[in-house]
Amino acid sequence: MQDIIFQIPKRVEIGFSKSEQVGEIVEELGISRLLVVVDNNLMKLGLIDSILALLKDLGISFSIFDEIKGEPTIDEIDQAIKKLNIINRFDGIIGIGGGSTLDTAKLLAVANSVEDSVKEFIGKKITEPGLPTIMIPTTSGTGSEATPNAIVKNVEKNIKLGLIGPALIPKVVILDPELTISLPPKITAETGIDAFTHAIECFICNKANEMSDLYALEGIRLISKYLPLAVKNGENKEARYKMILGSFYGGVAITNSGTGAVHALAYPLGGKYGVSHGLSNAILLADVMEFNSSAVPDKFVRVAEKMSIKRDGLSTGQIVVRVVEAIKDLTREVGIKVDTINIAENDIKDLAKSAMTVERLLNNNPRLVEYKDAKRIYKKVFVD
Repeated sequence: MQDIIFQIPKRVEIGFSKSEQVGEIVEELGISRLLVVVDNNLMKLGLIDSILALLKDLGISFSIFDEIKGEPTIDEIDQAIKKLNIINRFDGIIGIGGGSTLDTAKLLAVANSVEDSVKEFIGKKITEPGLPTIMIPTTSGTGSEATPNAIVKNVEKNIKLGLIGPALIPKVVILDPELTISLPPKITAETGIDAFTHAIECFICNKANEMSDLYALEGIRLISKYLPLAVKNGENKEARYKMILGSFYGGVAITNSGTGAVHALAYPLGGKYGVSHGLSNAILLADVMEFNSSAVPDKFVRVAEKMSIKRDGLSTGQIVVRVVEAIKDLTREVGIKVDTINIAENDIKDLAKSAMTVERLLNNNPRLVEYKDAKRIYKKVFVD
């Protein structure tokens, strides 16, 4: 029997227009000096004007930080901590946006633990409690609102790094599908496959447990069923509701199980080529799953059940093949394309070398990934 430690945000509110209750939650938490970390595009488009108006109406004092326009770098986080003087000016933080915005908010919230740079967190767990955080995702993808992780770019080494620790788990999460309605199909697809990757990797990886499996398997079921519907018709409210749930479930699974080789191989693509995290995972997913399938075939049978793949009369090996094909079909159906990324065969070695440094994730993968394996997977995806 397996010992389990299960972690999840303390409070989760789910429903259309739930974000309109954020002011009441701020008051309940006793926050009087609020920092709102928001996606720059959301600000420009006025998509959170109603939320900001509610805060004003309630007389809640807040400042807005919207200067990080993509996946944050170490230097950008360091500069923001110094510029905002967070410890002395604020007693709570709201993050509104996609994964990069939420990750930024989570790292700013633990500024009290930073002496010089967030580099200090590399290879360590962030344990000292920071400011209370309220996370409001506007995509159904990263699951950052549920995780103890924050992804940053190390520009010097052209790689992304995961900073981790229980102090990063948000205090409150608001899942409002209304905020995802306006997402264009491309972003819906890339973030959706990202969420699917979280769910399936967490289910098959070494640290999976009975609790994380509950969330991972339900995430697999919801996303495989509803992502194509959300991509086809962004105003499909049922699909948007189920997708934001599936994404959150994937985030809970990450918190309690962790990801593996898909993410390890994806990080160098983002660091060196600027490929979005969701797209990086999406284009690698099927081939890494095919690589892993021989190590955990019985788990692929359970994945087949959740994806409604016909299994009658088939051997385990045949079912595994169908799962890999179904993953390929799902990514094709939602419009994921690898031909938009130009990677030369000469770059494969460098990518593989970078991926092999992500030991934390590779050690969690159900099958040992060697340098030659990483090269083979990259070549199959980008060259063959």
